Amino acid sequence: MAGVFGTLLVCGCIVPGVDGYYRKHLQGAANLLNRHMSIGFTIPFVMICRNSLASPGTIGLIIVCFLLTGFFNTVLSYAVALPLQILMSRWTDRSEEREITKEAAHKGEPEAKKQPLEEKTPGDRATPSPTSTLLSTDSEAVTLVASRSPTPAEKMVDEEALAEEAKPVDRRTTLCKWALQNPMLLTSWLIAVTVGLPLRYATQHDTVLATCLLFAVWFSTLAIQSGVKTNQHLRPWLCTLLSGFLNPVLWTSLAMIAYIFADSAISNRSLPTMLDTLQTHNTLSELFLRTVTADAQLTAPGKDVMAAGDIALSILNAGLVSWGLKLYEYRRQLLSRAGLTVFSVSSLLALGNVALGPLFAHALSLGPASRDLAFAARSVTLALGSPVMSTLGGDAGLNATMVVVSGILFQMGLGFGAGAWLEGKTTALVEGWCRFAEQDGDIEAQCRTSSSSSADSQDQDQDHVNDPKTVAAGVTIGINAAAMGTAYLYEVKSDAAPYSALSMMALGIMTVVFSSIPPLALWVVQRVSPV
Repeated sequence: MAGVFGTLLVCGCIVPGVDGYYRKHLQGAANLLNRHMSIGFTIPFVMICRNSLASPGTIGLIIVCFLLTGFFNTVLSYAVALPLQILMSRWTDRSEEREITKEAAHKGEPEAKKQPLEEKTPGDRATPSPTSTLLSTDSEAVTLVASRSPTPAEKMVDEEALAEEAKPVDRRTTLCKWALQNPMLLTSWLIAVTVGLPLRYATQHDTVLATCLLFAVWFSTLAIQSGVKTNQHLRPWLCTLLSGFLNPVLWTSLAMIAYIFADSAISNRSLPTMLDTLQTHNTLSELFLRTVTADAQLTAPGKDVMAAGDIALSILNAGLVSWGLKLYEYRRQLLSRAGLTVFSVSSLLALGNVALGPLFAHALSLGPASRDLAFAARSVTLALGSPVMSTLGGDAGLNATMVVVSGILFQMGLGFGAGAWLEGKTTALVEGWCRFAEQDGDIEAQCRTSSSSSADSQDQDQDHVNDPKTVAAGVTIGINAAAMGTAYLYEVKSDAAPYSALSMMALGIMTVVFSSIPPLALWVVQRVSPV
């Protein structure tokens, strides 16, 4: 991801037209990949079944520690990022004011004409973006559109639409239209039933059935969730509740777990053996390498195929790399002072997790030390969390479980509207701090601006001004939900998504850096280890 982002930045500075080429040829493919990359998160969730179950008391302590650390990290990351970005915006506004003053003085304009920044009246304010923060809702846009009177052309279009709705619905036409909109769903189920099942019971070959079943359940859950969101016969609160409950990652993971246990019982194979058939750890590059080498290890049985889990993880890895394209798309925001806010907050939370996370778990008497140390990287993406666990000696299985469960909970929480509630509460606390921070009222005015009319600064120059609430929301999701939360923001096309991707990457890198400092790592290990 960072390599793609850096390469595009360099090419954009040297070769003209890179931005146009990206928007014309790469943006659509990147959006499609972001839409379906979350299917790869189902495999780590299924692989949790490899871990042995602890005692009920230990499981309860793990859950309590997981929830408390998650709540503290979520509130702290938002509460720190919001006022910091407010100060950054205030610094930017004063810099612009000085530049405008200098330009006016250079042109010889009278002092009365020197305006620090153009202020919009309430009537001139632009409409807020429905995807700028965690408060993303489609009802705002609908209300704003409905507030103005329709033009004659719009009235004619509405009348034609009502006439079309009044016509009797042909079920065959509706079914054909739905089939054309979901070709991959039907194809997956068709191949699973006609090819996967016979091949599985005739040759004991699991790959085709598991792969088709994985994609069939994934596309089915997405279709059901989309149908619930667009259903006009359900009440809004019920649509929100059902769409949040129908999380594709959760239900696809549960379906694959059920498949693994059922096939294990039918075929009399152990659970680890069944999990090995779901993921062989082969990559596409290894398959290409196998065609040009005669290495006996590469041609051994079981090393010549990609299982369902390998395909899903390949899609996930490709999606993570494609985030470099999205970072390039928002490069002006990321390379501004908002990027400094993201890096500062991510570094602070990384240091806090490495130094205080294991100590908090140890204070709750979780034990042993490996479980305590797993909280040093409780929300770091799996690719960067593994080296941290190797360095500190933490429980890699517990760490992976917390990362996956945290991502799923955040996805479902955002769907249920919990993010909006938490954002409102935290924003109120930060605004209270701002009111008492300075007596001159500058920061207080900036707080009110970020809360009530943050869209004004965005629409004034979206590529130059970074809305504090948008930045804080992205930082919060990236730090606490890692790749799964960032993928969700890209799916709903939130403006906070690039900040989430950058904070996820910064948190992981800084966690690896802090855990690699010998004095700090030794101090943490000694504090949680028995004497």
